[in-house]
Amino acid sequence: MYYKVTNSMTQDIVDVIKEIHYIQYQEKHKILILCDIKIAQAILSSDGKKGWHIEGLYNFPLDNTIYEIEPISRLEYEEIDAKLHEVD
Repeated sequence: MYYKVTNSMTQDIVDVIKEIHYIQYQEKHKILILCDIKIAQAILSSDGKKGWHIEGLYNFPLDNTIYEIEPISRLEYEEIDAKLHEVD
């Protein structure tokens, strides 16, 4: 399944992901670690470098902006991915 990630305040599409991986921030080592949805703070971005905090998860200390995820088709995924990675 494919998903688009949208900033709930601006409605800007910020990412597209192929699958959802739940994460939490480990303060001790200052890293993101995969975890179960029951203790998750965010979902992992497509580049694996940041997290997107979605409603219903615990507070994410790195960024508590609320993002929304929505299932999309493979075609829509490819179109959005190409736009997000365009070089001006």
